[in-house]
Amino acid sequence: MTTFRAWAVCGALAGVFCLAVPSSAMAQLIQLDPQITDTAPTVSPHMSLSQPPDRPPVTEQADRRREGTAPDEVAAPTDVLVPLRPVTVRAGAQTAIPLSGEAAQARFILFLPQDADGAELRIAHRTGIDALPERSSLRVIVNDVDIGAVRPDNFGDFGRDTLPVPDGVLQAGRNIVELRVRQSHRVACGPDASFALWTEIDTTNSGVLMPADSFGADPVGFLAAVAAQATRGQAITVRRPDPDASLLDAAPFIGQVSAALGGTPPEIESAPYWVQAPARPELARLTALPQGEGLAQPRFMRGGDGAIVLLVERDSDYAAISASLMDMVQPLAAPQLAQVTPGREQTLAELGTPRLMGQGRYILMPVDFALPWNWALLASQKAQLVLDYRFAPNLPEGALLLVKVNGTPVRMLPLDRAGGERLPSLPIAFGANLLRAGANRLEFEALIPGDPPHMACPPMEGPVLEISEGSRLFVPQSPSMLLPSVDMSLAMLAPQNILATPRAAQQLAPGVVPQIASALIQPQWGNGPRSPHVRLTVGTTGDLPDLYDPLGGEALRALQDALSLDIIRPVADTAPATAWDMVDRAPGLFSLPRLGAVAEWPAQLRQTGAALLFGDTAGLVDWLHGQEAQAALVQPDPHQPEHIWLIFAPHATPSTIIQSLAASRDAPTGQVALFIEGEGWRSWTNPQRPLILQEPVSASNLRAVLGNYATLSPWLFLGVVLSLATLSAGIALMILKITRKPEQ
Repeated sequence: MTTFRAWAVCGALAGVFCLAVPSSAMAQLIQLDPQITDTAPTVSPHMSLSQPPDRPPVTEQADRRREGTAPDEVAAPTDVLVPLRPVTVRAGAQTAIPLSGEAAQARFILFLPQDADGAELRIAHRTGIDALPERSSLRVIVNDVDIGAVRPDNFGDFGRDTLPVPDGVLQAGRNIVELRVRQSHRVACGPDASFALWTEIDTTNSGVLMPADSFGADPVGFLAAVAAQATRGQAITVRRPDPDASLLDAAPFIGQVSAALGGTPPEIESAPYWVQAPARPELARLTALPQGEGLAQPRFMRGGDGAIVLLVERDSDYAAISASLMDMVQPLAAPQLAQVTPGREQTLAELGTPRLMGQGRYILMPVDFALPWNWALLASQKAQLVLDYRFAPNLPEGALLLVKVNGTPVRMLPLDRAGGERLPSLPIAFGANLLRAGANRLEFEALIPGDPPHMACPPMEGPVLEISEGSRLFVPQSPSMLLPSVDMSLAMLAPQNILATPRAAQQLAPGVVPQIASALIQPQWGNGPRSPHVRLTVGTTGDLPDLYDPLGGEALRALQDALSLDIIRPVADTAPATAWDMVDRAPGLFSLPRLGAVAEWPAQLRQTGAALLFGDTAGLVDWLHGQEAQAALVQPDPHQPEHIWLIFAPHATPSTIIQSLAASRDAPTGQVALFIEGEGWRSWTNPQRPLILQEPVSASNLRAVLGNYATLSPWLFLGVVLSLATLSAGIALMILKITRKPEQ
């Protein structure tokens, strides 16, 4: 014991010497976040850097630590670039945001730790070579104040332009920066030329440079530091006694932070108290103390490396932490899907859509809305859009407008005649079966040819096409019926019902599950009631055998192949045709099957019977064939829709998949959905999924109920009807025979 104390004294003297004498030769910085205690740490001779002591040492002053390193190795940066953060959660790259076409715009959040009078806004951008810079511009609006425009003329790497921001415009907290680009093609005009125009914004190098000490140890400073750190690609670290324990309790807190900042939920990394200093200094982190340290409420501190530290007790109520943050910063009003009320005509203005005005030679203006989850019309009922629109005069011949419902064109309208005139309201009827419960999209797509197409487009002042906010949408009522799907289950999922299997807990980082939860509680997934019965199990391919009973062995093997990198693809048979092949293809009596093909008859008969009963939808095994996915969302048993699985492939990047769930525009649907890198979600719908009637059959809903069942399973429905007809005829014959009087 005496020897150990001697070594401890020597170690302390060595630490003091290191503080006093800078040395660039030190290889590592061991950081330790603070505890609220005045007691000297208890040091154990068996303590290692990877395992914190029972009571990790520190006093409040020790948070300004320089343990075992020179001051210049941990010196906080003097200035920090507060970057732009996209308002809308989007799948794909987050650092290079594209603005495509002749006219495009995007909105960003600039979350500042304090007011920034006299600041300059940096915009890092690059443009495709097809754009003519002399007739193009990138205009910048900050909090509804136009601060100027830059010329998009960086055709190689990202270039940076700087614009001064007037005093009083940039405020502490959330600021909205809107970028509006107008681009003209050098040598062509028309929709194809419009597709070739693009400008990208590098969010990590765009923003406002702020002094490091402007990030205060308060909620606004903490959120600003989180926003900056997440946008530049760094995870938010949570330091705690047990870094391998579940972080699910923190999901509501992470969701609240995401709601305040906008954009994709930040990536979370769990770490112990003793850590090696990161190569890139942190701006913010969260430190959880062991229970019983006497921390009455969460508090903010500045770490020795300059980071803003949110200090909490391990078992603290994260909802209280969220409340303390939201008292200072209200959540961003994220765009939510407007709810359409079936049976009532509603204007686009009532759905939250203002007048739509399109510019350029290719125009796409979407209107997103949602229908109740218990809405289902699968037969021939009609919905209707009453369209009020007008367009510019003298548009080239062949200009047209396509009206689409969930990607299906329902009307094509010419735009090369009667331009500039007030047009009468145009009713457009379409099949209600094009709609579905949950998210839907109405699209107005205009294509304006070039005149001539081989020269740059002449400037056009004002909008080419206007869709009035008075246009009206009518969706007929339906009986209360449910069709199970993974998107419906995800919308009803409560964060606490997301669980990881033991394999997933070992292979995935602890921050993955709370990040999934925070993505699924975003407003994009709706604010409806969360069901306590819906459960999402996060697993890996090693957990697939648990799905054997509902899926079956063949489908399970196909799913395993789709989630594996080492797939052995079948090689096409290129052998020369044999005599039997020629006989098989010969007409008449010579087209006899080979004996080996007889074994395939039962499977072919089953497929034919399934097609007759349930339609032409491909089976799961056939649909999975040849797919290569990073993740799968599975509803194994449609009769138990509350149980869903998220399976990660061994080569998956969880942050990319979680980001796509947060975006949710092309949300997974059906019973099985695969996440394909670069494409998003592909979905398969089980043709044998049950249709659940939630109300009694009555005279008012009988026709719609029968129509839904007949459409979902036409041959099965026909068989039931024929059986009932046969039974009725038999009963009638029996009654006739019984009541027939005997001949006298």
